[in-house]
Amino acid sequence: MKITSISFTAPPVFHQFPAIYENLGLRQVSSYIEQTFEFGYRLGKTDSTGHASIRYYPQLEDFHITIPRKIPGFGAVRLEQLQSLLLEQTQSPFIETLKGAPPSQKVFHTYFRPTWKETD
Repeated sequence: MKITSISFTAPPVFHQFPAIYENLGLRQVSSYIEQTFEFGYRLGKTDSTGHASIRYYPQLEDFHITIPRKIPGFGAVRLEQLQSLLLEQTQSPFIETLKGAPPSQKVFHTYFRPTWKETD
């Protein structure tokens, strides 16, 4: 398996969670910066393309690759290998993008409590 090309398809987006959740140390409720990209890969003699996104969690100082759709011919082990290859090749261009222009678009995640009271 070989990555043949990578191109970012959208500018970075900052996803912000309420401050009450930030200090929990959980990835699911930590603020992150995400950018989507398209990649070309070669598996055997076949060239294909895929879509993924890279996330940076500033609070945890961690990067994560998310591949939203199932890729034909990839099981759990190959998918992990692909994610690590993509992380190696996208991490530094992603950091350069963040240094050049901080994310202009923000998405706020909140928790809305129900206003009614349940009665037994």
